[in-house]
Amino acid sequence: MSCVSDPGAAVTRQSAADAIATVAASDPEVRENVLTVEGLSREFRGRPVVQSFDLSLGAGDRVALHGPNGSGKTTILRCIMGTLCPTSGLISVRGHAAGTCEARALIGSVLPQDRAFYLRLTGEANLLFVARLRGYDGRAAVRLVRELEQELQLSETLSRRLDRCSTGMMQKLSFARALLGEPPLLLLDEPTRSLDDASLELLWAALERRPRAAVLIATHRRDDLARCGATIGLEAPSPEEQRGK
Repeated sequence: MSCVSDPGAAVTRQSAADAIATVAASDPEVRENVLTVEGLSREFRGRPVVQSFDLSLGAGDRVALHGPNGSGKTTILRCIMGTLCPTSGLISVRGHAAGTCEARALIGSVLPQDRAFYLRLTGEANLLFVARLRGYDGRAAVRLVRELEQELQLSETLSRRLDRCSTGMMQKLSFARALLGEPPLLLLDEPTRSLDDASLELLWAALERRPRAAVLIATHRRDDLARCGATIGLEAPSPEEQRGK
Protein backbone atom coordinates (compact mmCIF):
# COMPACT_ATOMS: atom_id res chain seq x y z
CA MET A 1 0.00 0.00 0.00
CA SER A 2 1.47 3.32 -1.02
CA CYS A 3 1.46 6.22 1.43
CA VAL A 4 0.38 9.61 0.13
CA SER A 5 0.18 12.83 2.10
CA ASP A 6 -2.98 14.73 1.34
CA PRO A 7 -4.87 17.49 3.15
CA GLY A 8 -8.03 16.33 4.86
CA ALA A 9 -10.59 17.25 7.41
CA ALA A 10 -11.87 15.78 10.65
CA VAL A 11 -14.40 12.98 10.27
CA THR A 12 -16.82 12.06 13.01
CA ARG A 13 -18.87 8.91 13.46
CA GLN A 14 -22.09 10.90 13.32
CA SER A 15 -24.86 8.59 12.01
CA ALA A 16 -22.34 5.86 11.10
CA ALA A 17 -23.70 3.44 13.67
CA ASP A 18 -27.27 3.99 12.47
CA ALA A 19 -26.18 3.50 8.86
CA ILE A 20 -24.42 0.24 9.68
CA ALA A 21 -27.45 -1.04 11.57
CA THR A 22 -29.76 -0.15 8.69
CA VAL A 23 -27.53 -1.88 6.15
CA ALA A 24 -27.05 -4.97 8.29
CA ALA A 25 -30.80 -5.40 8.66
CA SER A 26 -31.49 -5.20 4.93
CA ASP A 27 -31.44 -8.95 4.26
CA PRO A 28 -29.35 -10.87 6.80
CA GLU A 29 -30.05 -14.28 5.29
CA VAL A 30 -28.43 -13.52 1.94
CA ARG A 31 -26.05 -10.78 3.06
CA GLU A 32 -22.48 -11.47 1.97
CA ASN A 33 -19.86 -9.30 3.64
CA VAL A 34 -17.88 -7.34 1.07
CA LEU A 35 -16.22 -4.50 2.99
CA THR A 36 -15.14 -4.23 6.62
CA VAL A 37 -13.67 -1.05 8.11
CA GLU A 38 -12.71 -1.17 11.79
CA GLY A 39 -11.33 1.77 13.74
CA LEU A 40 -10.06 3.65 10.67
CA SER A 41 -8.02 6.71 11.65
CA ARG A 42 -5.89 8.95 9.47
CA GLU A 43 -3.66 11.84 10.45
CA PHE A 44 -1.93 14.42 8.27
CA ARG A 45 1.07 16.10 9.87
CA GLY A 46 -0.12 15.10 13.29
CA ARG A 47 -3.67 16.37 12.81
CA PRO A 48 -6.45 13.76 12.95
CA VAL A 49 -8.71 13.77 9.89
CA VAL A 50 -10.51 10.45 10.28
CA GLN A 51 -11.11 9.08 13.76
CA SER A 52 -12.30 5.59 14.73
CA PHE A 53 -14.45 5.14 11.65
CA ASP A 54 -16.31 1.81 11.37
CA LEU A 55 -18.36 0.46 8.48
CA SER A 56 -19.54 -2.87 7.14
CA LEU A 57 -21.02 -3.34 3.68
CA GLY A 58 -22.66 -6.45 2.32
CA ALA A 59 -23.56 -7.44 -1.21
CA GLY A 60 -26.17 -5.07 -2.61
CA ASP A 61 -25.75 -2.34 0.02
CA ARG A 62 -25.88 1.30 -1.08
CA VAL A 63 -24.34 3.73 1.42
CA ALA A 64 -23.64 7.43 0.87
CA LEU A 65 -21.04 9.59 2.60
CA HIS A 66 -22.11 13.22 2.70
CA GLY A 67 -20.88 16.41 4.24
CA PRO A 68 -19.32 19.76 3.35
CA ASN A 69 -16.20 20.11 1.22
CA GLY A 70 -13.21 19.06 3.26
CA SER A 71 -15.15 16.76 5.55
CA GLY A 72 -13.05 13.70 4.72
CA LYS A 73 -15.16 11.74 2.27
CA THR A 74 -12.38 11.22 -0.24
CA THR A 75 -9.88 10.33 2.48
CA ILE A 76 -12.07 7.40 3.57
CA LEU A 77 -12.53 6.16 0.00
CA ARG A 78 -8.81 6.36 -0.74
CA CYS A 79 -7.94 4.40 2.38
CA ILE A 80 -10.37 1.68 1.32
CA MET A 81 -9.00 1.69 -2.21
CA GLY A 82 -5.48 1.36 -0.85
CA THR A 83 -3.99 4.52 -2.35
CA LEU A 84 -3.70 6.13 1.09
CA CYS A 85 -2.29 4.51 4.22
CA PRO A 86 -4.42 4.59 7.38
CA THR A 87 -2.68 5.78 10.51
CA SER A 88 -4.46 2.97 12.33
CA GLY A 89 -7.33 0.57 11.89
CA LEU A 90 -8.15 -2.39 9.69
CA ILE A 91 -9.75 -2.46 6.24
CA SER A 92 -10.55 -5.63 4.32
CA VAL A 93 -12.37 -6.44 1.08
CA ARG A 94 -13.74 -9.97 1.21
CA GLY A 95 -11.06 -10.78 3.75
CA HIS A 96 -8.16 -9.23 1.79
CA ALA A 97 -6.28 -6.30 3.30
CA ALA A 98 -6.85 -2.98 1.57
CA GLY A 99 -4.13 -2.12 -0.92
CA THR A 100 -3.23 -5.71 -1.77
CA CYS A 101 -3.57 -6.95 -5.33
CA GLU A 102 -6.35 -9.28 -4.23
CA ALA A 103 -8.36 -6.43 -2.68
CA ARG A 104 -7.84 -4.04 -5.58
CA ALA A 105 -9.03 -6.66 -8.06
CA LEU A 106 -12.38 -6.66 -6.25
CA ILE A 107 -12.91 -2.88 -6.46
CA GLY A 108 -14.16 -0.60 -9.20
CA SER A 109 -13.64 3.07 -8.46
CA VAL A 110 -14.29 6.61 -9.61
CA LEU A 111 -11.91 8.79 -7.63
CA PRO A 112 -10.78 12.37 -8.33
CA GLN A 113 -7.40 12.76 -10.03
CA ASP A 114 -7.20 8.97 -10.40
CA ARG A 115 -8.49 8.40 -13.91
CA ALA A 116 -5.17 7.02 -15.15
CA PHE A 117 -6.23 7.23 -18.77
CA TYR A 118 -3.96 7.56 -21.79
CA LEU A 119 -5.17 10.86 -23.22
CA ARG A 120 -3.70 10.31 -26.69
CA LEU A 121 -5.66 7.07 -27.12
CA THR A 122 -9.35 6.67 -27.77
CA GLY A 123 -11.81 5.80 -25.06
CA GLU A 124 -12.20 2.36 -26.63
CA ALA A 125 -8.47 1.68 -26.53
CA ASN A 126 -8.34 2.73 -22.89
CA LEU A 127 -11.19 0.45 -21.81
CA LEU A 128 -9.79 -2.49 -23.80
CA PHE A 129 -6.45 -1.99 -22.05
CA VAL A 130 -8.08 -2.02 -18.62
CA ALA A 131 -10.11 -5.11 -19.48
CA ARG A 132 -6.92 -6.93 -20.48
CA LEU A 133 -5.29 -5.86 -17.19
CA ARG A 134 -8.25 -7.43 -15.39
CA GLY A 135 -7.44 -10.74 -17.04
CA TYR A 136 -9.81 -10.91 -20.00
CA ASP A 137 -8.57 -12.17 -23.35
CA GLY A 138 -8.96 -10.06 -26.46
CA ARG A 139 -12.35 -11.38 -27.53
CA ALA A 140 -13.85 -11.15 -24.03
CA ALA A 141 -12.44 -7.64 -23.59
CA VAL A 142 -14.09 -6.47 -26.81
CA ARG A 143 -17.40 -8.01 -25.73
CA LEU A 144 -17.30 -6.25 -22.34
CA VAL A 145 -16.51 -2.89 -23.89
CA ARG A 146 -19.30 -3.27 -26.45
CA GLU A 147 -21.79 -4.06 -23.70
CA LEU A 148 -20.77 -0.98 -21.72
CA GLU A 149 -20.87 1.14 -24.87
CA GLN A 150 -24.50 0.21 -25.37
CA GLU A 151 -25.47 0.39 -21.69
CA LEU A 152 -23.95 3.83 -21.04
CA GLN A 153 -24.29 5.26 -24.57
CA LEU A 154 -20.54 5.74 -24.99
CA SER A 155 -20.18 5.58 -28.78
CA GLU A 156 -18.91 9.13 -29.18
CA THR A 157 -16.53 8.91 -26.22
CA LEU A 158 -15.09 5.57 -27.31
CA SER A 159 -14.37 6.85 -30.80
CA ARG A 160 -12.52 9.99 -29.67
CA ARG A 161 -9.04 10.59 -28.34
CA LEU A 162 -9.49 11.46 -24.70
CA ASP A 163 -7.67 14.77 -24.95
CA ARG A 164 -10.60 15.83 -27.15
CA CYS A 165 -13.33 14.75 -24.75
CA SER A 166 -15.35 16.94 -22.40
CA THR A 167 -15.29 16.61 -18.61
CA GLY A 168 -18.67 14.90 -18.66
CA MET A 169 -17.51 12.40 -21.27
CA MET A 170 -14.45 11.58 -19.18
CA GLN A 171 -16.65 11.11 -16.11
CA LYS A 172 -18.83 8.60 -17.96
CA LEU A 173 -15.74 6.75 -19.14
CA SER A 174 -14.41 6.60 -15.57
CA PHE A 175 -17.68 5.03 -14.47
CA ALA A 176 -17.54 2.52 -17.33
CA ARG A 177 -14.03 1.55 -16.29
CA ALA A 178 -15.24 1.00 -12.72
CA LEU A 179 -17.87 -1.46 -13.97
CA LEU A 180 -15.46 -3.56 -16.04
CA GLY A 181 -15.42 -7.12 -14.77
CA GLU A 182 -18.43 -6.63 -12.47
CA PRO A 183 -16.41 -5.94 -9.27
CA PRO A 184 -18.29 -6.67 -6.02
CA LEU A 185 -17.35 -3.29 -4.48
CA LEU A 186 -17.76 0.12 -6.13
CA LEU A 187 -16.20 3.26 -4.62
CA LEU A 188 -17.67 6.33 -6.27
CA ASP A 189 -16.51 9.85 -5.39
CA GLU A 190 -18.95 12.44 -6.80
CA PRO A 191 -19.70 10.19 -9.79
CA THR A 192 -22.62 12.31 -10.99
CA ARG A 193 -20.66 15.55 -11.07
CA SER A 194 -20.44 17.02 -14.60
CA LEU A 195 -23.13 14.67 -15.89
CA ASP A 196 -26.27 15.87 -17.64
CA ASP A 197 -29.65 14.49 -16.58
CA ALA A 198 -29.68 11.76 -19.21
CA SER A 199 -26.21 10.53 -18.28
CA LEU A 200 -27.10 10.64 -14.58
CA GLU A 201 -30.07 8.34 -15.19
CA LEU A 202 -27.89 5.97 -17.20
CA LEU A 203 -25.45 5.75 -14.28
CA TRP A 204 -28.11 4.88 -11.73
CA ALA A 205 -29.81 2.45 -14.09
CA ALA A 206 -26.48 0.65 -14.50
CA LEU A 207 -26.16 0.34 -10.73
CA GLU A 208 -29.72 -0.99 -10.48
CA ARG A 209 -28.81 -3.71 -12.96
CA ARG A 210 -26.06 -4.80 -10.55
CA PRO A 211 -28.07 -5.52 -7.40
CA ARG A 212 -25.30 -7.60 -5.80
CA ALA A 213 -22.64 -4.89 -6.01
CA ALA A 214 -21.89 -3.04 -2.77
CA VAL A 215 -21.68 0.70 -3.43
CA LEU A 216 -20.07 3.38 -1.27
CA ILE A 217 -20.62 6.82 -2.77
CA ALA A 218 -19.45 10.26 -1.69
CA THR A 219 -21.84 12.94 -2.85
CA HIS A 220 -23.38 16.36 -2.24
CA ARG A 221 -26.47 15.68 -4.36
CA ARG A 222 -29.75 15.08 -2.57
CA ASP A 223 -30.98 12.91 -5.42
CA ASP A 224 -27.96 10.60 -4.98
CA LEU A 225 -28.61 10.41 -1.23
CA ALA A 226 -32.24 9.50 -1.82
CA ARG A 227 -31.20 6.55 -4.00
CA CYS A 228 -29.05 5.02 -1.24
CA GLY A 229 -30.30 2.79 1.54
CA ALA A 230 -28.25 4.52 4.25
CA THR A 231 -26.24 7.70 4.69
CA ILE A 232 -23.32 8.70 6.89
CA GLY A 233 -22.96 12.38 7.76
CA LEU A 234 -19.43 13.73 8.09
CA GLU A 235 -18.41 16.99 9.76
CA ALA A 236 -15.76 19.51 8.81
CA PRO A 237 -13.02 20.14 11.39
CA SER A 238 -13.38 22.77 14.06
CA PRO A 239 -11.14 25.88 13.87
CA GLU A 240 -9.00 24.38 16.64
CA GLU A 241 -8.50 21.17 14.67
CA GLN A 242 -7.68 23.16 11.54
CA ARG A 243 -4.89 24.86 13.50
CA GLY A 244 -3.70 21.49 14.73
CA LYS A 245 -4.60 22.12 18.34
